[in-house]
Amino acid sequence: MTPTTRPESVAGILNRARFSLDGDEVSVRDVVEAMGRASFAPLLMLPAMIVASPASGIPGLSSICGISIALIAFQMIARRDHVWLPDWIMRRHAPRERIRKALDWLCPPALFLDRVTRQRVCMLVEPPLLIVPQIICLLAGAMMPMLELVPFTSSLLGFAVAVMAVAMVTRDGLLVLLGLSTIVGAFALGQYLLA
Repeated sequence: MTPTTRPESVAGILNRARFSLDGDEVSVRDVVEAMGRASFAPLLMLPAMIVASPASGIPGLSSICGISIALIAFQMIARRDHVWLPDWIMRRHAPRERIRKALDWLCPPALFLDRVTRQRVCMLVEPPLLIVPQIICLLAGAMMPMLELVPFTSSLLGFAVAVMAVAMVTRDGLLVLLGLSTIVGAFALGQYLLA
């Protein structure tokens, strides 16, 4: 992607995810194959948005999404060509109807993001500073399994990662700052609830 090319829309990414919704169950493998294994930022965005949606109520989903986020972010940092996820994650599945409802719930925010995002403060989503949101996504994803039982924290972290991923997809560096603010808020809430 060159700096002058308009990146794919957020709504377009969600529509691509809809192609994986065949059968009664949707596996992680179905979603990865539908998105394309070289689509790092979209593949990072999707589990984060799902964790931020009502689908996060599915037991264990926040943990699976968090581990996936951490692995994808690590591979972005390592500059791999294609996403790799372990087979035990690729085989995980969720009811198709729950995932469809989550994607439906995410459509209005995605359309809103497509209207308001644009290429700005691009230095925050380009090397060398690009590694900052990638590291934040890695750490947030790694924390999700540990915070799954603390109300709202996994969803807040998912929202923050989704914002960072949207920043990378749309090249809108201003969203990196919003994602950072959300991370700080999530940890403050977690400390308050655990105190």
